Amino acid sequence: MENIDSENIKKMADALRAGAKMLSEICPICKSPLFEIKGEIRCIKCDKKVIKVKDESEATTFTIPYILRNLDLTLIQKIEELTLKLSKTFDLNEIKNTGEVLNILLNVLRESKKIQEKIIKE
Repeated sequence: MENIDSENIKKMADALRAGAKMLSEICPICKSPLFEIKGEIRCIKCDKKVIKVKDESEATTFTIPYILRNLDLTLIQKIEELTLKLSKTFDLNEIKNTGEVLNILLNVLRESKKIQEKIIKE
């Protein structure tokens, strides 16, 4: 267990006393043990729900909020780059194409935010 402070150890102990089950898997983000709490797999340290996906070769764990945050950061970076590019061009075709790509990126970002809001409500 890497970098687990006494506060998180206390939270884990409290979860165990409350009926949580410590699993053999670790959080892909912080590497602390995962817990099964009321049928959900959770990381106590990250305070996130973890979803385990199995493919043909091996089981992989990931957190949807972590993936979506990374997606958001990438989208925002690309939007900034394209906005800068757009501000420097006078070519109408390039403006049109850049505008279309910006529209797609903004729609993906909007959908990502909707998914994150839905997850937070759960």
